[in-house]
Amino acid sequence: MRKIAPFLIMLLLLSVSTDVTAKTKGPRAPRDADGFFKPTTIETPNMLTCVHKYNNLFLAISNWGFFGSEDGRQTDCETGAPAPSGRFPGTSNIEYLFQGALWIGAVVGDDTLVSVGADGWQWANDMYPCADESDPRCGIERRSFRQADPYYHEDAKSDLEYISIYTDTLNHPTWTPPDWDGSPYIPIGLEITQHSYSWSVDYAGDFILLDFKIKNITHLTPGGSKTIEDLFLGIYSDGDVGLKGDSEKHTDDICGFLEHATAHPCTFCDIEDINFCDPIDLTYICDNDGDPVDGAFDYEKSATGVLGTRVMRAAGQDVKKVSFNWWTSQGSANLDWGPMKEATWRNFGTGGFGTPEGNKNKYYMLSNGEHDYDQIESTEEHEGWLRPNPEVAADLADGGDTRFLLSFGPFNLPTDPDTFLQITIAYVAAEGLHRDPANGTWLEAGDYESFYGGLKFDNLSYNAVWAAWVYDNPVPWVQEDIDPPDCGYCTDPSELDTCFYAGDGIPDFQAAVPPPSPPLRYKTKFGEVYLRWNGYESESFIDPFTFVADFEGYRVYWGRLDKIDKMSRLESRDRVDYKRYTWNADLVPPVWRANEPPLTLDSLNKLYGSEGNDFVPEDWACQLGLEPGDGFHDSEGNIYCFEPTDYNQSIDGWMDGAKDVPIETGIRKVFATEIREGIVKPIRDTFDFEADTLMHDNLDTLWMWDINPRTGDSTRYHKFWEYEYEIGNLLASVPHYFSVTAFDFGEFANKDFGKEGKVGALEGSPLDEVVELWATNDAATVVANYPDGNGVAGTGDEEFEVKVYPNPYLGDGRYLDVNFEQITEGQSARHARELHFVNLPPECTIRIFTLDGDMVKEIKHPGRDSDWDSKIHWNMRTRNNELVSSGIYLYSVESPYGNQVGKFVIVF
Repeated sequence: MRKIAPFLIMLLLLSVSTDVTAKTKGPRAPRDADGFFKPTTIETPNMLTCVHKYNNLFLAISNWGFFGSEDGRQTDCETGAPAPSGRFPGTSNIEYLFQGALWIGAVVGDDTLVSVGADGWQWANDMYPCADESDPRCGIERRSFRQADPYYHEDAKSDLEYISIYTDTLNHPTWTPPDWDGSPYIPIGLEITQHSYSWSVDYAGDFILLDFKIKNITHLTPGGSKTIEDLFLGIYSDGDVGLKGDSEKHTDDICGFLEHATAHPCTFCDIEDINFCDPIDLTYICDNDGDPVDGAFDYEKSATGVLGTRVMRAAGQDVKKVSFNWWTSQGSANLDWGPMKEATWRNFGTGGFGTPEGNKNKYYMLSNGEHDYDQIESTEEHEGWLRPNPEVAADLADGGDTRFLLSFGPFNLPTDPDTFLQITIAYVAAEGLHRDPANGTWLEAGDYESFYGGLKFDNLSYNAVWAAWVYDNPVPWVQEDIDPPDCGYCTDPSELDTCFYAGDGIPDFQAAVPPPSPPLRYKTKFGEVYLRWNGYESESFIDPFTFVADFEGYRVYWGRLDKIDKMSRLESRDRVDYKRYTWNADLVPPVWRANEPPLTLDSLNKLYGSEGNDFVPEDWACQLGLEPGDGFHDSEGNIYCFEPTDYNQSIDGWMDGAKDVPIETGIRKVFATEIREGIVKPIRDTFDFEADTLMHDNLDTLWMWDINPRTGDSTRYHKFWEYEYEIGNLLASVPHYFSVTAFDFGEFANKDFGKEGKVGALEGSPLDEVVELWATNDAATVVANYPDGNGVAGTGDEEFEVKVYPNPYLGDGRYLDVNFEQITEGQSARHARELHFVNLPPECTIRIFTLDGDMVKEIKHPGRDSDWDSKIHWNMRTRNNELVSSGIYLYSVESPYGNQVGKFVIVF
């Protein structure tokens, strides 16, 4: 990037003041431990930072008014490690946000006041939580709608949510020091409830929604209760885009404004210009050239993506002004620059023309209604705008330490405690903005039009539209005597031939999600694992986005590590069903279109089968270029073609009309025979759970008891939805991870054949309900078959006796090579050695002796080295932490169920 030469600095603006203030990102000054949250108490705010990690954008969220971790200066509330800031993709080391913050300005009485979560240069923070760490309101509440998540909450709407409350009423100089001009901080009197949402499904995985509810609490401020008028709210952002650890990554950011979508999730819309129907009004910040390495993009080091910010508006909010202001901060105020109109020129407090200092200048930025040109256009002449020196302008266009403010208002907040202002924003990330590593040369040459043409905003605009749809779900537009528009619904369809989806103005915060993955019950034997689950929740789940029960099937996963890229699919089974496409000759051009959920083969047979002849959908298969004459014509003149949903690999016992389903499939209905014979039916009201009384006489016929894996309690399960899966030939010496996911058939309305709809088939994550299992007898089985006799190994039932393996243990390293043993980070191979005791009762003491009777080690089970309720490992180190030597060793196992003894051999 081009740097500003000293003589160009002199030419920037000769009229600026020499009273300057540094605006670097140095460390924060230490603060005293004393401070106070309300004017009557002195205490330290309980400041926390947590990280959204369930989707593809790892975003740090605080409970004191800002976002991002300031390049890891804030620590993760869960791990204690430096928190990712705005990392995208989340598993990479590319950051797109140094710091974002909430800015609020308002008129209170005769005062114009501004409170900021952070201002990015004076290290000013005006918003804080309360101080009592034991009070949940002073921290950050975590929620999830995943039932297996430890933070599951029945009111949650997304995979991960964070809720916090903070105010701007802390006015002790320890926490809110005087402004740059020495004036004391005066609070507006606001309480902010911040609620952030993230989803893991692919189409919603690149954005996070942040919802703010703002209340008037001026009664807690020294000035007393007052109406807050002309309130403007803004989102301040400082990107510093680039590879984490790159000390120069803050020097070449560019930002701009994207008014309309350049790509749309409604991909089957057959029109050329969709911009008129989908304003997204999104600010973005990115690296100026994507950081190519040796002339090519390195996707581990190159920042080829972009991060945007967009505002959602709920019904009843009259937003008269939306402002977009950007500026660069170069270390001192007289080097700053940001677009400014000639008619409204003002000194920003320190003589600079970029960074606003003090309440009045910050409020001006929030409320000016100005819409700055994109940064890369700094070399162009814009009528009515001030211009920097042309050569300085070229450097500005080439990138810098850029910040922006997206703001909106005005609003009024009365003193009514039941009234609040609700505003939602979205942080939207996207990959693939930079496609050509050489594109940055156009920017250095000053040809911003060629440079801009080389950027690809499709992914960003696509994600921005999806953020709006998840925030406010699409609803049908109904107008008499007019057929539904081709592409869904639009806010004002009267002037449009083709329209898109739009919401009803009431926030939903709902995404289309897959059916919940079922929790697993399980039993284990030596070398075998038996999985069991009940599918009622998965199969009856109603998608909150499409309002349809869209369950399609199950998939079983196994892995040696509980990481998404280490889980392998063992089997997939789905219902035998078909998408039915209708020939729609009224459209131009005519298309095959589906407008209904898939139909099972059983349903199609009832509709179109004849006596003695089943209907065969494959005889009327859809294909590109299929003519209506080649489709299936029903008795009412409709013309159809059919496409299978997924692979149509059924399960014995599913009532989908499948023929000749192999009963030896891995996934099986436990009571398939009873289902086929009509004994077990999908009837659930045979038992009144609240009254605990029988409704019919067939309780035992339809219901069974088992342990609920989520609670540990005995629970009734309906037999119709019981499934099982067995797998053998498993190593008993290593952990195995299993999960079962459910998947659906996706969105179906207005789906043209050959084109994707808005929502494809969705599947839960293999990690949603993953369980760690060891392929050895579990403790319950061991106790039920505990060897009797004199307690000497080999005299009872050998299958359930305590065993040691490998026996003999050979210390030549072969176990490590074949993953029998695993080295953790920072561990040497000598400390990775493991000898395993299995078939243990649930509680016991293991003592290991030499042949001379000297005790080598005593191990308690369960304990820190227990792997399973019937298994523990030993690292072959003595009670003095010395590695044992080669030899023959004796062991004893003492428990309330009896004692056992045995021996093993170690050879190094």
